[in-house]
Amino acid sequence: MAKGFYISKPLAVVGILFAVAAVATIIALSVVYAEEKAKNANSIPPTPVPTVIGSASTSTPAPGSIATSTASSTTPTSTTRTSGSQTASTPPLNGPWNKYRLPKTLVPQHYDVELQPYLDKDSRGLYIFKGKSTVYFKCENATDLILIHSKKLNYTKGDKYEVSLTSADGSSPPIITKIWEEVKTEYLVVTLDSNLEMGKEYLLHSNFTGELADDLAGFYRSEYVENNETR
Repeated sequence: MAKGFYISKPLAVVGILFAVAAVATIIALSVVYAEEKAKNANSIPPTPVPTVIGSASTSTPAPGSIATSTASSTTPTSTTRTSGSQTASTPPLNGPWNKYRLPKTLVPQHYDVELQPYLDKDSRGLYIFKGKSTVYFKCENATDLILIHSKKLNYTKGDKYEVSLTSADGSSPPIITKIWEEVKTEYLVVTLDSNLEMGKEYLLHSNFTGELADDLAGFYRSEYVENNETR
């Protein structure tokens, strides 16, 4: 008679109970995981579009690019310069400003940046700062486009952008035709009526305002409480 493997009935019952318990545990954990996953998916709010001028940060220029303090606005707008004035117009939809990598047409040489924080709230109840920036750059390839990394800064005063272009040698530079802020790729976009000349150096000047926020991003402020007084 062939030999076999035998287990007692109590041991078999215990084994079956353990197997059933393991399967039930796996099912319960799967249900809980699915519920938590669905709950988290529903609780994540959509990324808001910036509506308030905010803090500034600096960006390290990539080779062959220009980068200064960063800025953005609620909706991309542009301006057209006509006899020294600027009026709102719709920016082009497609171009290098839709790409995250800067073109290699312009190479930054030097930056002058001035920031002035204001530690008293303005009329809107915001802490702000004002700044000036001058970017010295060399044109490596002829282009009629200038891109600068920019996030949460306001370059406008009234309905005009406070941005201008000069030549390092004192000659007349191309005229700025449009300026707008590309929010998604975080650029200040400047288009010209003619190409910058290869090998020449230029200066881009800008004035801007930003919010001195407390979100630990860019140029920010910190507060502390001493003797029940916020400082």
